[in-house]
Amino acid sequence: MDLKTSLLLIIPAFIILLLVFPIFLEVRVSFNPLFNRGALGVFLFKKKIVYCFIEFHGKYIILTNDTETKAEEIEFSSPKFAVIEEFMKQVKDKLQLKHLYVYYNIGAGDAFLSSLVCASLNQIINFFFVNLKSRKPTASLCVYDTVSYNRTVCELAANLKISLSLIDLVYSFIYSSIIVKSKK
Repeated sequence: MDLKTSLLLIIPAFIILLLVFPIFLEVRVSFNPLFNRGALGVFLFKKKIVYCFIEFHGKYIILTNDTETKAEEIEFSSPKFAVIEEFMKQVKDKLQLKHLYVYYNIGAGDAFLSSLVCASLNQIINFFFVNLKSRKPTASLCVYDTVSYNRTVCELAANLKISLSLIDLVYSFIYSSIIVKSKK
């Protein structure tokens, strides 16, 4: 085998490795229910892929890009939302969870009520983490909580790092699109 042939074999080998080896995605979500506004960011190798603002209004969700020049309304009963929902079902078992950090800052204006709400929320999150840890034992799960005793505030955020191979991602998207179209 000469040098030119061996160099040409590197290209398909690189493509196969790219398809098979996992890619690492970081998803950052924050939401403030008091103002009905949040943010969603998806990062691949620390580079921004998607960043948008989220608002919920009745039967639809409004997504606005980070420069706030383009807004898109998606109804919960629309085909787009059905594809996203089916895609999440398909990709759920293929994901490898690396870490999930949950942050919240809650205050009800009263110290007793604030501590009661935060303790209850902490127990709910820990119950969710125990169930998640039984299915994904290598995941790192953390809760960072802040109690604002004297003011009314509600801020929720999560940082999620996952890995998924590109071939699983593409296969799940195509399969979910086919399932949604066949249900019509």
